Amino acid sequence: MGKKKLIDLVTISVEDKLDSNGALRNVAVKDAWQRLRQNIDVREWKDAENVLKELSDNLQKINMLKSMTGTFSKLKSAIKTPDEMVEENDFHSAKDTPRDDKRESLQIANDLKNAREDSDGLCACLKIVKDALEKDNDVPGKINVPSGANENIKDSYRSLIFICEKCKKTLRENEQLKKRIESIETRHKEMEKKIDEKEKEINQMTQTVDLLEKKHSSIKESKQDNMKEQLKVKSLERQVLLKDTEMYELKQENENLKKRINEIMDEKGSELADLYNPFPPEKLAEQFKDLFNTAYKESFEFYKTKLKKTEKDAAGRLLQILYDACLFCTEFSVNQMQKVMSEFIYPGDTPEAMHDLSKVEESDVKQMHNLRKQTCRLSCEFVKNSFVTKLESANGETYTFDELTVCMPYIESSVEICWFLNVQTPPMHIGFEDNALQDIAVDKTKYEITSGKGVKVDIVMWPPLYRSQDGQLMSKGCIKTK
Repeated sequence: MGKKKLIDLVTISVEDKLDSNGALRNVAVKDAWQRLRQNIDVREWKDAENVLKELSDNLQKINMLKSMTGTFSKLKSAIKTPDEMVEENDFHSAKDTPRDDKRESLQIANDLKNAREDSDGLCACLKIVKDALEKDNDVPGKINVPSGANENIKDSYRSLIFICEKCKKTLRENEQLKKRIESIETRHKEMEKKIDEKEKEINQMTQTVDLLEKKHSSIKESKQDNMKEQLKVKSLERQVLLKDTEMYELKQENENLKKRINEIMDEKGSELADLYNPFPPEKLAEQFKDLFNTAYKESFEFYKTKLKKTEKDAAGRLLQILYDACLFCTEFSVNQMQKVMSEFIYPGDTPEAMHDLSKVEESDVKQMHNLRKQTCRLSCEFVKNSFVTKLESANGETYTFDELTVCMPYIESSVEICWFLNVQTPPMHIGFEDNALQDIAVDKTKYEITSGKGVKVDIVMWPPLYRSQDGQLMSKGCIKTK
């Protein structure tokens, strides 16, 4: 009956302790949960929930251990005063069974003694565990189970060892949890700091965006104004471009009109000049051909009969006189125009002075040429006299006296025709290029055959005459074939 009473007492005491500490445990768990929930990241809530669950179990075990310690203390005090644990109904009357009663008392005393020793050892062990929990929040590393104790005490020791091991494990887990909580709090602080920095950056960016929006709106308005101005400028530019195009077209028309007027004036001027020109190109072509038929042939016969020259030498001599006269007249013509233009532009200056005459208008030059053509008959006499004087001053080196006497009509006619050819605008051209050609095919477009029946040139008797250096043929030349 004593053991049963003792077990019931321990059980009731432990249940009372659990009931009394249950509310406190729940409050502690909720408080810890709220504090952890505020300081950890959302991703670690599940891990924290598991840790809190284990913490709750460990708190239950610790509360159980503390309640067992209190229960065993009461048990120890009860064992020291066994009279309080034995009720009157538990013993038989001494009158009925005195011997059995004595034997049972001795047994109970012996059992109480053993129970007292076992409870003393267990209480001492519980005190060590309690002191370690209160002092260092830890449990002893090793608990020895007595060998002579009964099985209930040994089971209590084993339960105590199991609880201590669980407490150690729980304490280690609590330390780890504290470290994790500290690291989480550190991370949380760092995250809060980063969040504050990001918020500052966001505020700054928001302010910057506001400023940019204001600038954008102002720029947009200015751009709209600029676009209006640009449209106006483009419209004005198009109008200016149209005006420029019109001006260019008018200038082109004006230039064309000027050209046409100049062409008309040139045509009319040429026609007027030809009206006053005593020796037009067509008339000169006839005179050039008559010179060959009259004075040339008389001089040719003189060379053949009087001077006993061959036809080739006689023709060459007469062509040389014509060439010298043409060269002399060309030089005289160029010098005359330079002097005339210099006198018109730089009157009174020395005739030998060289002046820049490139600035003289072409129309003015044409007028001077026309004037020279109208007065060519007067200047021709001076040119003839100058050429004859040049030949006579040679003292017979170029021409003999007989030649000058007999061939004078041919010489004067040659100078006269060459002078008239050079005063034309442009000067007419005598084709002396083929004078030395022989044994070539006859070009009937430029030459007429005077004698001979062959197909190759033997002697060039008379050169062709052209309107200008590269102009049309005005009079054919004459050749003799083999």
